[in-house]
Amino acid sequence: MAREFKAVFFDLDGTLVDIHGPLYAASRNALRDIGHDPDLSRERFCEALARDDPYIGLPEHQRPDYFRLAFAYLIAELDRTERLEVLPHVHETLAGLKQRGYATGVITSRPGDSRRLVEKLAMVGLAPHLDQVLTQPSATLRALDKTASLRQAAANAAILPQACLYVGDEPRDIMAAANAGYGAAIAVATGAASAGFLRSHPQYHPDHVMHSMAELLPFLDQSITI
Repeated sequence: MAREFKAVFFDLDGTLVDIHGPLYAASRNALRDIGHDPDLSRERFCEALARDDPYIGLPEHQRPDYFRLAFAYLIAELDRTERLEVLPHVHETLAGLKQRGYATGVITSRPGDSRRLVEKLAMVGLAPHLDQVLTQPSATLRALDKTASLRQAAANAAILPQACLYVGDEPRDIMAAANAGYGAAIAVATGAASAGFLRSHPQYHPDHVMHSMAELLPFLDQSITI
């Protein structure tokens, strides 16, 4: 992994800010809509995530409807949450990247005007450490594929995709980085997926898996030159 990188870009929810509260509310509401009974408890939700079961034990035929509903509710939950809950070690990691001369940015599946998201990031002290913030034009399932946005982030920074590294919390992030031609992708197990699931995914293999953002700077310092 000793490569020459000039930019480190990040997913947002589950990577830099906590997603478990909004995801629980979205999952509970989606299950209600498809007639699931009893109501989803926080304990049962956490148990499902711990066993890498994003469908909370639903039978196969109910999963597509559940996924669409949960995504819509999640976007609504994220939009109404004014104050982001920053995950541990994020502030110091972003500051350290800037001190080392990396270009940085957030590329998220959240839809809407990026300026509103920048305001939320500024409120919790993250915006000064980010060169760019890219959101998606619409709240559709297509927005989950951030390939085009990752290419745009590299172009905005005037850096070749091969010199960019993307950090995310789910296999779709690893997929998008590969499709965008990024030099590497790192997964962090602070979202809905466990480290074991991220490490052993049958299709999308990160170059490295972290348990928290505290591991990023030491890993970069040991593995990569800029």
